[in-house]
Amino acid sequence: MNFIELIKMAFSALSERKLRTSLTILMVLIGSTLITSLNGLNSGVSIFIYDQLSTLGGNVLIVTPSSSETLFGPSEEASKIPLTSQTVKTLSSLKWVIEVIPFIRGVAAIKSPDGEKSILITGLDQSKLKYIIPKLEILKGSLTSSTDFIGIVLGYKLAHNEKGELKFKPGQTIILKVSKVEVAGGLQKVVAKEKTFQVKGILKELGNELIDGQAYISLPVASALFEKGSEYDGIYVITRDVKYNEEVEKSIREIYGKNIGVTSPKAIAETINKIVGTFNAYISGIAFVSLLVGAVGIVTTLFTSVMERTKEIGLLKALGFNNSIILLLFLIESMVIGGVGGALGLITGVIGAYILSKILPFGITGIKPIFYLINMFYIWFLAFGLSIISGLYPAWRASKLNPIEALRKE
Repeated sequence: MNFIELIKMAFSALSERKLRTSLTILMVLIGSTLITSLNGLNSGVSIFIYDQLSTLGGNVLIVTPSSSETLFGPSEEASKIPLTSQTVKTLSSLKWVIEVIPFIRGVAAIKSPDGEKSILITGLDQSKLKYIIPKLEILKGSLTSSTDFIGIVLGYKLAHNEKGELKFKPGQTIILKVSKVEVAGGLQKVVAKEKTFQVKGILKELGNELIDGQAYISLPVASALFEKGSEYDGIYVITRDVKYNEEVEKSIREIYGKNIGVTSPKAIAETINKIVGTFNAYISGIAFVSLLVGAVGIVTTLFTSVMERTKEIGLLKALGFNNSIILLLFLIESMVIGGVGGALGLITGVIGAYILSKILPFGITGIKPIFYLINMFYIWFLAFGLSIISGLYPAWRASKLNPIEALRKE
């Protein structure tokens, strides 16, 4: 008997037990779906993080007031080293440092015909923005000078609506409102102040959510607007080349110790990817367990099938089917379950990943699932291989049945 005929027999046997076969395939499908979806989303997150941070120069170090402070904000509990003009002078004197750019960052509400919207405002010397964002280009207007007290430059997404239509034009006046909490007589109250700005420029779209969605003003204005006094929120340190980053960071640590924060876009990307990778490994472990459950289902299905088809197996042996053919027949049944379940799992996994990217917060940041062919093959072979392993014992039991005893069984 050739292999094609064995496949036909295996399909016929499985089709006679449609419900049980379908449920077993479903078990394999669920595990494959989970692993495929998570794999695609994880690849999408990694690419997204790389794209977001690749807009920043590789030779940029970000210095913050405390070791636990990041580009996105400080930690209340950490001891802080104030960043002042003296810090700028010290950092400027370090070997391999070609530029030092202090910045002040805060949140303000921008008033528009559509209402108020909270945005991120960064104050710095805009003539040096190219050091930080090498791909930066002006779409309309120009950057503001360090002595401009009313000029503001808007990121692409901030200046345009969802349809791509321009909301703010160069020369247009806008109002920023900054709120803070003050304590008077033991009571807290929110105090807001407003300042009028004139749009001087609009940046081209970079694909970086942070850059495209924020506004830039001069450093002195930001200091006054957010009442920072003589301190900065952070300092960009530009090295001569990315290969000197580690040496410059070591020099900063020797001066300020571990209480100051020093990081780079590459380090941020590695940290985020490590967190995402750990979470993905945990969820993938759960998905793998579901595949194992599917494998147990295959064992149960085939073992039950052997018990139900004892007389049929005896008849096949009486007709000349040897142990190897009987073993192969049942293994093919497990292959069909694993192969079909794995293939369907890949399809539903791809669909599921795109659905998840829309309904979860990923959709807000524009993360899209990415699937690599080699990973898809790996997932399918994992489901297929587990199915074969699961079918070995039931197939072996079937091949070892005594034909005379099998034919006597009612």
